[in-house]
Amino acid sequence: MKSVMKLMLFFWPGSTGALRYGLWKQLGIALLFGFLCQGTLCLNFYWRDFCTGTMRIVSFLALGAAQLVLSAIAASQIKAYERMRNYDSSGKAFLEAQTLYLRGAWFEAECCLKAIMKRNPADVDAMLMLATLYRHVKRFDDARRTLSELEKFEDASFWREEIGFERQAIREDERAEDEPDESEEPDDAPVGSERVSVDGEEGVDLRAA
Repeated sequence: MKSVMKLMLFFWPGSTGALRYGLWKQLGIALLFGFLCQGTLCLNFYWRDFCTGTMRIVSFLALGAAQLVLSAIAASQIKAYERMRNYDSSGKAFLEAQTLYLRGAWFEAECCLKAIMKRNPADVDAMLMLATLYRHVKRFDDARRTLSELEKFEDASFWREEIGFERQAIREDERAEDEPDESEEPDDAPVGSERVSVDGEEGVDLRAA
């Protein structure tokens, strides 16, 4: 039974990537090939009165050509996905970005994280660190946008709590950024007047003569 399933997966474009990796593009290829198979079978065995023998032969040849083309597309997508997953499997690039981040080298850390994400757009660890970096440099809109993109990936469910903390931190940092500095004295105090405390009571004005 297993050998039959493997044989079916081998000859059905997109099925391997859809079942093994859960890729939506591969599922689309598999559904497209299934639609073509169904159309060919209906044309040859259900609508026999509407097509000639030549048309039936052409339909099978077209189905075979579509299988070869879709198989090539599916194989190239799977290879690209596997290269993306294997990139930085040792974590050296991420460790370098983390070192730059801890040193406060924001620009260098951002470049390193973006390089990781360029090779692996689904690297949720790099995206979460990039969002935190944006928050530290007060690029709050970029931080929220990065978190929104991060939440689209299935692996982001493991970081749901951290994402919530990060969003809360962004709101708090924005609020602190908008609040005025209370340590500064008001500039609208009357000239020549000063409020002092006499016998512990506030509100005595000493005006210049």
